[in-house]
Amino acid sequence: QELKVVEMQSEGGAAGALHGALVSGSLATTYTASQGLLLFIPNLYKIAGELLPTVIHVAARALAGQALSIYGDHSDVMLARGTGVAMVSSFTVQEAHDMAIVSQITTLNSRV
Repeated sequence: QELKVVEMQSEGGAAGALHGALVSGSLATTYTASQGLLLFIPNLYKIAGELLPTVIHVAARALAGQALSIYGDHSDVMLARGTGVAMVSSFTVQEAHDMAIVSQITTLNSRV
């Protein structure tokens, strides 16, 4: 099968494209952080409600107030808890890499 990588202009567009790809039966994943995750929240409710298999890789950062923030924090992830998606955390880069593979396989073998 052909691998297709799509770079979107905005996080909102990426969320909609991810949901559309999943509904069409594609195996899709995305990467985001901080404010981008907040733009995913409306689509996360639909993705979780429809039990679509996907993994969203999130680099947890503090939400920005007046200026961009580079500090590590979990405020972005905590806001997404109520959407119904299953969340897995890691402590090191190696754990994040390992959990990415395990998470993708888990979504295909179960309906969490």
